[in-house]
Amino acid sequence: MKPRPSHPRPVRVPSALHRRLAELAEAREPVVVVTVAATGGSPPGKAGAKMLVTADGHEGTVGGGKVEATALEHARRLLGADTGPEILKVDVVRDLGMSCGGTMTLLLEPHTPPPRLVIFGAGHIAEALCHLAAWAGFDVTVCDAREEWVTGERLPEARERIHAPWEEAVERAHPDARSFLVCVTPGHAFDREVVRAVLALVEAPRYLGVVGSRRKAALFRKDLEDAGVPAETAAAIHIPMGLPIGAADPREIALSITAELVATLRGAAS
Repeated sequence: MKPRPSHPRPVRVPSALHRRLAELAEAREPVVVVTVAATGGSPPGKAGAKMLVTADGHEGTVGGGKVEATALEHARRLLGADTGPEILKVDVVRDLGMSCGGTMTLLLEPHTPPPRLVIFGAGHIAEALCHLAAWAGFDVTVCDAREEWVTGERLPEARERIHAPWEEAVERAHPDARSFLVCVTPGHAFDREVVRAVLALVEAPRYLGVVGSRRKAALFRKDLEDAGVPAETAAAIHIPMGLPIGAADPREIALSITAELVATLRGAAS
């Protein structure tokens, strides 16, 4: 009778770790999942063990000691990076000087939240932009002071819809340096109100754009500078926004804006 082949016992990953990963995804927090993919000999970690690494610390374990310290160093370098998974192979004696023998292969998977787009204004351009940007992979929030415009029927792809006066909407949207922000409000005065409120919270968002003509751009930047906004900050605003494709109707304008957002995201913007 042939002996039955032996198989490594499965590692029971605590359910709390899975719940924590879901919480981080919902909160849009970058995380690196470190998994022991394979082992050889008698290393401190077991195949299948997992660890979650965030900016605030880590949860779970892949073996502790120098192995874990090495994994944490590599994972923190990947946090929030626009990169794919990495493989880390460690010989615990040769590479780390540990007394236990063996090798470990670690899989490091960065989980970076989708880019966030906040649209101020829920008119026809915003309606098309919400659809196209969500399709392109953005998490979309739409804000408007007009309740009847910020509805699930008009904006089904929006992850969040905020009905509030413009300055309050900016505060509730919580823009940060990673945010993509677009102004397509019903009027130029509202655009200025939104932009000034945004710049009071975050001086340099990833992208800040305002719909309008080149003539409006010059007047808009002058108004901001007269209000105390630094000239270089005003110059960094995309106005007119969107790639120059000859767009005319709201869908075409939304397409040109989406293309510029993607170009900025991928580092291809001029």
